[in-house]
Amino acid sequence: MAFDSKKLSLIALALAASAPALAEEVKTEAVIVSHNGGQLAARTRQGDVTIQVNSSTRIREVSGLSKKTRDAKTLIPGLIIQVEGDQQGDTIQASEIDFKTKDWRSAIATKAGTSEEFAKNAQQLSELRQAIIDGQEYVIQQEATVYFATGKATIAPEYQAQLRALAQKAPSYGNYRISILGFADPRGNAEANERLSLKRAMAVSNFMRQSGHIEPGRVLSPSAMGEGTQAPGEAAPASDAEARRVVVRVVTPKTQLTR
Repeated sequence: MAFDSKKLSLIALALAASAPALAEEVKTEAVIVSHNGGQLAARTRQGDVTIQVNSSTRIREVSGLSKKTRDAKTLIPGLIIQVEGDQQGDTIQASEIDFKTKDWRSAIATKAGTSEEFAKNAQQLSELRQAIIDGQEYVIQQEATVYFATGKATIAPEYQAQLRALAQKAPSYGNYRISILGFADPRGNAEANERLSLKRAMAVSNFMRQSGHIEPGRVLSPSAMGEGTQAPGEAAPASDAEARRVVVRVVTPKTQLTR
């Protein structure tokens, strides 16, 4: 039987294209971006890679001529590593990973510094948030009140327009923050009303953060004020309809905070 050589060539090319790429041995330097279980997201000079680490992967800390075996917990973000293994596509099955002691210490210091700054910033925002709730040391630059239907936390279209206008104006006040206080009417269970007041405040907070006009970090955590309470300087609601509300305020601290 005669075979068409052209057809055979085409078949061979198709089979080659469909076959998975063969793994190749690699040894490369990488920086760990994140560590999730046995998988490292890392960056090399050639681009981003995924490094698979398992129980057979040898991990060593190198200090001069000394090499100590370590476990996968030492592979932290920011650490520079030397990895050996089989690479297929963008994934490396690691057989060996080495890192220098000085690089590990540098990564730890960077991680600790970042955590410390985050905690410090969170504490500052928490203190400011409480000061605003207590009515201390801040100036109200602009505010809006959003009213809700009974048992609901959906923002009506007319209030969405007000919130967009407030968000657009807020950056003009410079060192501003957005305070969001949620309330409920006194009917029903007090605990349920507090949860509902938080749900309303969170709905407004999410809307403000997604407006595209303000930095999300300037929106303070929404507060659940429950029933029968008022925002500082606010007149008491005259009806249940007025009690079902979220008060949104653009405030600037009298004591300047770092931008």
